[in-house]
Amino acid sequence: MQSKSKYLIYTGVILLLLILIFVTIKILDKGSLDLEKENLDSASEEISKSDFLLEGFPIQEVPLYKVNEVSSSKYFINDDPKNISTFGDKEFVYYNVVFYTDSPQSEFLDYYKEIFDEEIVEEYPIPDMVKGVIGKYRVTAAHYGSDDTAYVQVYLPNDEFTKENMYFDTYPNLFEEGDSMYIEHENSYGLLNQAGGQTEYTKYFTVIDSGDMDKDGVDDVDEFGVLKTKYEDMYKGKTNYGYDEKNHLMSWDEDGYEVRVSFTRDHGRIYLNIRGSISD
Repeated sequence: MQSKSKYLIYTGVILLLLILIFVTIKILDKGSLDLEKENLDSASEEISKSDFLLEGFPIQEVPLYKVNEVSSSKYFINDDPKNISTFGDKEFVYYNVVFYTDSPQSEFLDYYKEIFDEEIVEEYPIPDMVKGVIGKYRVTAAHYGSDDTAYVQVYLPNDEFTKENMYFDTYPNLFEEGDSMYIEHENSYGLLNQAGGQTEYTKYFTVIDSGDMDKDGVDDVDEFGVLKTKYEDMYKGKTNYGYDEKNHLMSWDEDGYEVRVSFTRDHGRIYLNIRGSISD
């Protein structure tokens, strides 16, 4: 009888230990799953914050301080001799990122000053912007303090300048180029956090003024008038074609893209803008 009682006690103790072990494992598993979920949520949040940031932007070298959401990111190539970069270049390639930050202005600007390998201080600095060098990149960071919008530009080294835009592998050829009356001086590709997400291709062309060759006080050729008539004849049959006389803006829709061409006399340029949905 005594032996049987001991057996029951031992059995009860073993069962109790097994139950404790089972409960402990479940608690640990739940904690591990909760941590894993937390990590996944955090990673997902970081991914969503980086939505609309161009692949290729040097985010490891140039972080977006306390980014909440990227509004747009663009990659520009400019070789207009009349358009000098903020670093004094006549030919330059740079990323431009607009984003919303959780940082106040002073903290934001101080952060970039701290991570600069070298801060560039000009004789007449802009109070809302800082400039410096990080690794091989020249960088500007701006925050105007009126809202939570921040701006970061990252310039590639001069020896990496190219006229070939690496993001133009899917460029939609919806505008007839190559006219002798103008020359391309800038192109860009970007991602826009608007209208459900858009891609944007832009170019601007400098119109070549033939001048007054016969010296009669009047330009020999109205280049803008000639070009406007040429493109009107080419595209007036396109879907949703229109021409805004006040703003000299030609527009139409084609292949899922919105095409806008601005004939801007006071700039001496033609601006091309092509936008399409990312989902397309």
